[in-house]
Amino acid sequence: FFYFFGNNLFSQSMTFDNFSLENHGKWEFITDQVMGGKSTGNYNFLNENQINFIRLTGMVSLDNNGGFIQVRRKVAHKIKSSFKEILLTARGNNEDYFLHIRTNFTLLPWQYYQTKFTVKKNWRDIRVPLKDFKRSGIFLPNNIKSKDIKSIALVAFGRKHKVLLDVSEIYLVN
Repeated sequence: FFYFFGNNLFSQSMTFDNFSLENHGKWEFITDQVMGGKSTGNYNFLNENQINFIRLTGMVSLDNNGGFIQVRRKVAHKIKSSFKEILLTARGNNEDYFLHIRTNFTLLPWQYYQTKFTVKKNWRDIRVPLKDFKRSGIFLPNNIKSKDIKSIALVAFGRKHKVLLDVSEIYLVN
């Protein structure tokens, strides 16, 4: 992880991913097919105008109780510093997407914390406070602590639609 000063000169940030080619193997693609769904897709690492990014594409289908595709990266080392938000730079097809966080408390495959974000055609920064993530079940703690995070996922979820999501950077911001 690298440290840098973000938009707020006094906030310290930690790079989660800048999507350089050496990070490609750290991401895992998952669809609802693991439970019988029919959604399809793929992800690639691309470079355009000297910007590295991940591209998630596909079709989310609700057939056979399906409804998601995602690309997920595990946290390589336990996060020692506390942070309050996730900052990502993203673009896409003017649709809603989700960030999912798994923690030490999300033991079952269907447990996660989720928040929605919307992408536009052009690149833009999207700030998501940790407090905005909602738990998927009542048995999970209400709030996420940075030190408990095990993975972060980019997710197309919950409705039939065509997926086109590009993300060039993900930072953890204090």
